Amino acid sequence: MIQKYTDYEFPSNHEALESLGARTKEISDKLPKIKKESPDLLLQVLNEAYMNQELVLVLGAGVSMDYGTPNWNNLMQKLMMLTIEQNQDTALLLSKLFSNLFMPSSVIIGRYLQNHFEDAQETLVFENEVRRILYESTNKKEHSALMKEIAKFCIAAGKSPNLDSIISYNYDDILETYLTSLKLDIPFKPIYGNGMVHKSGQLPIYHVHGYLPEKGRLDKDNHITLSEGFYHQQYSDIYSWNNITQINKFKDKTCLFLGTSLTDPNTRRLLDIARIQKGDRHHFHYIIKKEYELEEIKEELKRLIQRKPDEQVTTNLKLDETASLLKQIIERFEENDCLSLGVKTIWVKSFDEYPELLSKVKKVKS
Repeated sequence: MIQKYTDYEFPSNHEALESLGARTKEISDKLPKIKKESPDLLLQVLNEAYMNQELVLVLGAGVSMDYGTPNWNNLMQKLMMLTIEQNQDTALLLSKLFSNLFMPSSVIIGRYLQNHFEDAQETLVFENEVRRILYESTNKKEHSALMKEIAKFCIAAGKSPNLDSIISYNYDDILETYLTSLKLDIPFKPIYGNGMVHKSGQLPIYHVHGYLPEKGRLDKDNHITLSEGFYHQQYSDIYSWNNITQINKFKDKTCLFLGTSLTDPNTRRLLDIARIQKGDRHHFHYIIKKEYELEEIKEELKRLIQRKPDEQVTTNLKLDETASLLKQIIERFEENDCLSLGVKTIWVKSFDEYPELLSKVKKVKS
């Protein structure tokens, strides 16, 4: 996602722009080096982990995107405006205006929401409100190609080969609903609270940030926290069930991250802990990420240039070369960051390639 900063003033130093345009290859050669491995080789490693029943799928918000679920920021902004205005249409309008004008910090909103709902008299009023917003625009009838491929990994639960487990950072029950709708014998167990265990032959789906199924009555095990207090609690309670689960999987299994950007501070901390605990038994995890759009970068550069109406700027900048350089810088930066956490990156050109890659992981080598 390309960020747009409307207050940014494009530089008018023509000599610097001309120098940048002429030196893109030289600068590119100075970028941090990554040992490139072919996608086929990385997929082969994942296939071997799957065949050995040591593969864990780690699912982020991106896997629910096709179903219309709100992203993290939209969810919190809607919740915040409902604390001010009870009319849902007005609250929705306010949330859109507020977020676009002020780009409020999700950390600040989260703390405000936690404090507000802690004062409520009704038990789990916060979780019930989050659940209502979570599903109000969600359409479970149209199943995405990605979810279908994820489900294929789950069908072999209790047999061989099969997944070790699934870790989900999502509150929703979209995966569970889809597995149930297949009307096949797929033994799985959502785990979202202390003391919950799965039986032999069941595929555990660990909702480590909480679980809010669309139907049914919520109880104390469905308690979630949106604010930085959650992270403070996670930092202080290293032996909580969700921390221990993630550390053990990150330490002993091969994880494939889908639909997540690996920016969650607690996940990064747990990956670091697991990497240290592995010691010499070093192995990598993997993340599938969509490449940045070159045309989108070029369009944003053009927009910045047009705010400084000077044709000489366009000539000196060498738009194509500069956009390509910027794309290399951000992708190399993110690759190095993931690698520091013990995670190798598999780049794809579009989200449509995610299901195809998953399908290749699952195929048994002849």
